[in-house]
Amino acid sequence: MAEITRTAAPAAFAVQKDILNHPVREVDRARHREMWLTVLAVAVLVVAVLVTLWQQAEIRQLGYEAEKLQKARAAEEAATHHLRLELESLRSLKRIEQLAPQLNLVAPANNGDVIVIERVTKSPAPAKGLVARR
Repeated sequence: MAEITRTAAPAAFAVQKDILNHPVREVDRARHREMWLTVLAVAVLVVAVLVTLWQQAEIRQLGYEAEKLQKARAAEEAATHHLRLELESLRSLKRIEQLAPQLNLVAPANNGDVIVIERVTKSPAPAKGLVARR
């Protein structure tokens, strides 16, 4: 039988590098528009929720302030009532009659003679054509 001999073949074939094939994608305008509309819709919803939350917080804050002002008003009304009572007690004729001897005051005579110490008279209005100068 004949013998088959194997010999190494010379490197006559060069190995080619793989060609990188990057496909170029074209922008699908319909999907791109749909994506931006979705983003816009979500942004509008987020803004609407934030505005609603802000309004609710402001309403709550104003409610607290109104309650605080009502309490302050009630306290001021109580203080005003107390001061009016004190003023009336200080103006009372009975109290003045008790203090009169300590201040060397005497009751007026009953003959009806009243002495006016000072009288303020109203000055006449100036003429319409009168102008002040500096």
